[in-house]
Order: sequence, then C-alpha cells, then structure tokens
Amino acid sequence: MTRYSELRKLTNRLFNRIASAGGFVFYVGIKKTAPPETHNPNRLYARVLVEAIKRIDEFCERDCQPSEDFVLLLDEHDQRSAQITEAARSMYAKTERRRRLIEPPFHLESHRYQTLQAADWIAGLVGRIGAIWADPDAYPENEVFRRYFEHRLNQASRRSGIRS
Repeated sequence: MTRYSELRKLTNRLFNRIASAGGFVFYVGIKKTAPPETHNPNRLYARVLVEAIKRIDEFCERDCQPSEDFVLLLDEHDQRSAQITEAARSMYAKTERRRRLIEPPFHLESHRYQTLQAADWIAGLVGRIGAIWADPDAYPENEVFRRYFEHRLNQASRRSGIRS
C-alpha cells in the first residue's frame, strides 16, 4: 500500500464510483473467538451470511420503496449447497422472516464479473481493517490499511459492522 500509490488511487476511485451511483458499502463480520483447533469456518460463514441477509432485509424494509427487493450474489464457494439452505431457512422462517430477498443467493465466479472482483477487493480491505479493529496487537501489519482507508470505508458503509 505504501509503495504503490496506484492501489490507493484505485480504491478511492472505487469508493467514489459507488457513492456517485447512489450505492454504499455493506459488510458484516464476526470476530473469531474459538481456538483454532475447534474453529469451524463454514459455520462462521453461514452465521455471517444469515446476519447479512437480516441486515439487508431490514434496510429494504426501512429505507426502500415497497417494490424494492433484493437478490444476493455470492462468490463461488465449496459450501454452496449449505449456504443456499441457510439463506432459504432465513427467507422462510416462521419468525423474523426475510421477505425482501427474492430467492436464495446466486453463486458466481468472481473472475468473470468485474463487480464481484471489486467486491472481493473491498472484502479483503474490510477483512484487514476488521482484523486490526478486533485485535490490534495481533495484526500490526494491517495498520497501513487502516491509515489509508478506515475513514473512507466508514464514510462509504451503512448498516455494517463486525460483532464480537
């Protein structure tokens, strides 16, 4: 980041483009608390997915027109079937049903879609900044991302956060 100013400029242009299109950045994370030997990354991913669906659904309910629903596009993942099942459970739950999600998520290959590549770049940035938010002593190498992009990320995001 410090050596290649082009990466900083690209990231800032990306944030500017999102804002100029009337969009915003959205992210959800959960701090890993389980010891490495018992950590289940697929379960964590499923929990984050359900939380993301909940927050986007709440956004649509509160801030959008009644006819504005959403679809969710996800990067290809080896747990695709389990993710679709979790999303469907969230959509059709008897309590706190997610009515604005039109159908379970679509999985796409990010190398074929520039929008997913941009989302991957932002996700990597959020992951690095989120790691230093969660445990600054463990991730001092991520301070550079925080220094260059934390303010811009906070400006560009809505209904986002990383839970403990």
